[in-house]
Amino acid sequence: MDQRIMKLTENKIKKLWKWFKNHEKQIRECMEKESGSDRDFIVEQLDNLILDMGIFSWEIRPGVSKNWSLIISPNGDKELLRKSKKIMHKAPIHEEWEFHYCRPALNWDRQLLIYDSFMDEQQINASNWKYVVVPLKEEKFKLILEANNINHLDRETALKAAHMTVVNEIGEETKIHSVSSIDIVDQLKQEHKSSKSDILKLKDQFLKIRKL
Repeated sequence: MDQRIMKLTENKIKKLWKWFKNHEKQIRECMEKESGSDRDFIVEQLDNLILDMGIFSWEIRPGVSKNWSLIISPNGDKELLRKSKKIMHKAPIHEEWEFHYCRPALNWDRQLLIYDSFMDEQQINASNWKYVVVPLKEEKFKLILEANNINHLDRETALKAAHMTVVNEIGEETKIHSVSSIDIVDQLKQEHKSSKSDILKLKDQFLKIRKL
Protein backbone atom coordinates (compact mmCIF):
# COMPACT_ATOMS: atom_id res chain seq x y z
CA MET A 1 0.00 0.00 0.00
CA ASP A 2 1.20 3.52 -0.83
CA GLN A 3 2.80 5.19 2.22
CA ARG A 4 0.62 8.26 1.84
CA ILE A 5 -2.54 6.14 1.82
CA MET A 6 -1.31 4.17 4.84
CA LYS A 7 -0.68 7.39 6.73
CA LEU A 8 -4.14 8.70 5.80
CA THR A 9 -5.74 5.46 7.03
CA GLU A 10 -3.79 5.61 10.30
CA ASN A 11 -4.95 9.17 10.87
CA LYS A 12 -8.59 8.19 10.31
CA ILE A 13 -8.28 5.31 12.76
CA LYS A 14 -6.75 7.63 15.38
CA LYS A 15 -9.51 10.15 14.75
CA LEU A 16 -12.20 7.50 15.36
CA TRP A 17 -10.79 6.30 18.66
CA LYS A 18 -9.99 9.78 19.91
CA TRP A 19 -13.61 10.78 19.28
CA PHE A 20 -14.84 7.55 20.86
CA LYS A 21 -12.85 8.06 24.07
CA ASN A 22 -14.02 11.68 24.34
CA HIS A 23 -17.69 10.70 23.92
CA GLU A 24 -17.75 7.23 25.48
CA LYS A 25 -20.08 8.12 28.36
CA GLN A 26 -22.43 10.00 26.04
CA ILE A 27 -22.47 7.01 23.66
CA ARG A 28 -23.52 4.63 26.42
CA GLU A 29 -26.18 6.97 27.76
CA CYS A 30 -27.79 7.75 24.43
CA MET A 31 -27.79 4.13 23.25
CA GLU A 32 -30.07 3.30 26.17
CA LYS A 33 -32.64 5.76 24.85
CA GLU A 34 -35.04 4.96 22.02
CA SER A 35 -34.85 8.44 20.55
CA GLY A 36 -33.42 11.88 21.12
CA SER A 37 -31.14 14.42 19.54
CA ASP A 38 -28.08 13.03 21.37
CA ARG A 39 -28.66 9.60 19.88
CA ASP A 40 -29.03 11.07 16.40
CA PHE A 41 -25.80 12.98 16.88
CA ILE A 42 -23.87 9.91 18.05
CA VAL A 43 -25.15 7.74 15.20
CA GLU A 44 -24.33 10.40 12.62
CA GLN A 45 -20.81 10.94 13.97
CA LEU A 46 -20.02 7.22 14.10
CA ASP A 47 -21.43 6.81 10.60
CA ASN A 48 -19.16 9.54 9.31
CA LEU A 49 -16.03 8.31 11.10
CA ILE A 50 -16.44 4.63 10.25
CA LEU A 51 -17.75 4.92 6.69
CA ASP A 52 -14.91 7.34 5.92
CA MET A 53 -12.63 4.29 6.16
CA GLY A 54 -14.64 1.92 3.96
CA ILE A 55 -18.05 0.44 3.22
CA PHE A 56 -18.49 -1.03 6.68
CA SER A 57 -21.58 -1.44 8.79
CA TRP A 58 -21.48 -1.05 12.54
CA GLU A 59 -23.56 -1.88 15.57
CA ILE A 60 -23.57 -1.19 19.29
CA ARG A 61 -25.18 -3.85 21.46
CA PRO A 62 -24.72 -5.57 24.84
CA GLY A 63 -21.41 -7.39 25.06
CA VAL A 64 -20.62 -10.97 26.04
CA SER A 65 -18.03 -10.34 28.74
CA LYS A 66 -18.59 -6.60 29.18
CA ASN A 67 -21.61 -4.35 29.29
CA TRP A 68 -21.28 -3.04 25.73
CA SER A 69 -19.79 -4.04 22.41
CA LEU A 70 -18.96 -2.11 19.26
CA ILE A 71 -18.93 -4.20 16.10
CA ILE A 72 -17.48 -2.95 12.82
CA SER A 73 -18.53 -5.40 10.13
CA PRO A 74 -16.72 -5.75 6.78
CA ASN A 75 -20.03 -6.83 5.23
CA GLY A 76 -18.66 -10.17 4.12
CA ASP A 77 -15.72 -8.64 2.23
CA LYS A 78 -12.32 -10.32 2.71
CA GLU A 79 -10.30 -7.18 1.94
CA LEU A 80 -12.38 -5.06 4.31
CA LEU A 81 -11.93 -7.73 6.98
CA ARG A 82 -8.19 -7.01 6.97
CA LYS A 83 -8.96 -3.33 7.41
CA SER A 84 -11.51 -3.83 10.20
CA LYS A 85 -8.92 -5.94 12.05
CA LYS A 86 -6.48 -3.06 11.77
CA ILE A 87 -9.08 -0.60 13.06
CA MET A 88 -9.98 -2.74 16.06
CA HIS A 89 -6.33 -3.47 16.84
CA LYS A 90 -6.09 0.22 17.78
CA ALA A 91 -9.25 0.19 19.92
CA PRO A 92 -8.82 1.40 23.50
CA ILE A 93 -8.91 -1.02 26.43
CA HIS A 94 -12.03 -0.15 28.39
CA GLU A 95 -13.80 -1.85 31.29
CA GLU A 96 -17.24 -1.15 29.77
CA TRP A 97 -16.54 -2.10 26.15
CA GLU A 98 -15.49 -5.01 23.99
CA PHE A 99 -14.63 -4.47 20.32
CA HIS A 100 -15.21 -6.82 17.38
CA TYR A 101 -13.77 -6.49 13.86
CA CYS A 102 -16.65 -8.58 12.45
CA ARG A 103 -19.94 -10.03 13.64
CA PRO A 104 -19.22 -12.79 16.17
CA ALA A 105 -21.05 -16.10 16.48
CA LEU A 106 -23.89 -15.85 18.98
CA ASN A 107 -25.57 -17.94 21.60
CA TRP A 108 -29.04 -17.00 20.44
CA ASP A 109 -32.66 -18.14 20.32
CA ARG A 110 -32.69 -18.39 16.49
CA GLN A 111 -35.45 -15.84 16.22
CA LEU A 112 -34.94 -13.40 13.35
CA LEU A 113 -36.59 -10.04 12.92
CA ILE A 114 -36.20 -8.95 9.31
CA TYR A 115 -37.77 -6.51 6.86
CA ASP A 116 -38.95 -7.82 3.51
CA SER A 117 -38.84 -6.02 0.15
CA PHE A 118 -42.04 -4.14 1.07
CA MET A 119 -40.46 -3.03 4.36
CA ASP A 120 -42.91 -5.17 6.29
CA GLU A 121 -41.55 -6.70 9.48
CA GLN A 122 -41.15 -10.47 9.40
CA GLN A 123 -40.55 -12.65 12.45
CA ILE A 124 -38.80 -15.91 11.54
CA ASN A 125 -38.01 -18.90 13.71
CA ALA A 126 -34.90 -20.72 12.45
CA SER A 127 -34.77 -23.27 15.30
CA ASN A 128 -35.97 -26.21 13.19
CA TRP A 129 -34.02 -25.45 10.04
CA LYS A 130 -31.75 -28.09 8.52
CA TYR A 131 -28.61 -27.72 6.43
CA VAL A 132 -26.15 -29.54 4.22
CA VAL A 133 -22.53 -28.65 3.60
CA VAL A 134 -21.32 -29.18 0.03
CA PRO A 135 -17.51 -29.23 -0.35
CA LEU A 136 -16.06 -27.07 -3.12
CA LYS A 137 -12.53 -26.28 -4.28
CA GLU A 138 -9.86 -24.52 -2.19
CA GLU A 139 -11.34 -25.51 1.19
CA LYS A 140 -14.55 -23.63 0.51
CA PHE A 141 -18.07 -24.89 1.05
CA LYS A 142 -21.58 -24.26 -0.20
CA LEU A 143 -24.30 -24.18 2.44
CA ILE A 144 -27.88 -25.10 1.63
CA LEU A 145 -30.46 -24.38 4.31
CA GLU A 146 -33.80 -26.17 4.42
CA ALA A 147 -36.56 -24.05 5.95
CA ASN A 148 -40.21 -25.06 5.74
CA ASN A 149 -41.47 -21.76 7.15
CA ILE A 150 -40.24 -19.27 4.52
CA ASN A 151 -42.76 -19.83 1.71
CA HIS A 152 -44.34 -16.45 2.43
CA LEU A 153 -41.03 -14.60 1.94
CA ASP A 154 -39.77 -13.18 -1.32
CA ARG A 155 -36.49 -14.66 -2.57
CA GLU A 156 -34.31 -11.72 -1.53
CA THR A 157 -35.69 -11.70 2.01
CA ALA A 158 -35.31 -15.47 2.34
CA LEU A 159 -31.65 -15.25 1.31
CA LYS A 160 -31.10 -12.37 3.71
CA ALA A 161 -32.53 -14.53 6.52
CA ALA A 162 -30.23 -17.38 5.49
CA HIS A 163 -27.11 -15.20 5.56
CA MET A 164 -28.06 -13.67 8.93
CA THR A 165 -28.61 -17.12 10.39
CA VAL A 166 -25.26 -18.43 9.16
CA VAL A 167 -23.37 -15.41 10.52
CA ASN A 168 -25.11 -15.74 13.90
CA GLU A 169 -24.23 -19.44 14.02
CA ILE A 170 -20.60 -19.51 12.85
CA GLY A 171 -19.50 -15.86 12.91
CA GLU A 172 -18.73 -13.52 10.03
CA GLU A 173 -15.01 -14.30 9.86
CA THR A 174 -15.60 -18.06 9.42
CA LYS A 175 -18.27 -17.32 6.83
CA ILE A 176 -15.86 -15.12 4.84
CA HIS A 177 -13.03 -17.66 4.88
CA SER A 178 -14.97 -20.91 4.53
CA VAL A 179 -18.37 -20.35 2.90
CA SER A 180 -18.45 -19.69 -0.83
CA SER A 181 -22.22 -19.43 -1.21
CA ILE A 182 -25.48 -19.88 0.70
CA ASP A 183 -28.84 -21.02 -0.61
CA ILE A 184 -32.16 -21.55 1.14
CA VAL A 185 -34.97 -23.86 0.04
CA ASP A 186 -38.22 -25.08 1.53
CA GLN A 187 -37.22 -28.69 0.81
CA LEU A 188 -33.83 -30.21 0.05
CA LYS A 189 -33.29 -32.29 -3.06
CA GLN A 190 -33.36 -36.05 -2.61
CA GLU A 191 -29.58 -36.27 -3.10
CA HIS A 192 -28.98 -34.09 -0.03
CA LYS A 193 -31.59 -35.45 2.37
CA SER A 194 -29.41 -38.23 3.77
CA SER A 195 -26.63 -35.78 4.74
CA LYS A 196 -28.71 -33.01 6.30
CA SER A 197 -28.21 -31.93 9.91
CA ASP A 198 -29.99 -29.75 12.43
CA ILE A 199 -28.99 -26.08 12.34
CA LEU A 200 -27.91 -26.49 15.98
CA LYS A 201 -24.90 -28.51 14.77
CA LEU A 202 -23.63 -25.95 12.25
CA LYS A 203 -21.32 -24.10 14.63
CA ASP A 204 -19.55 -27.25 15.85
CA GLN A 205 -19.12 -28.55 12.31
CA PHE A 206 -17.39 -25.37 11.16
CA LEU A 207 -15.23 -25.28 14.27
CA LYS A 208 -13.93 -28.69 13.22
CA ILE A 209 -13.51 -27.56 9.61
CA ARG A 210 -11.43 -24.54 10.62
CA LYS A 211 -9.12 -26.76 12.72
CA LEU A 212 -8.38 -29.16 9.84
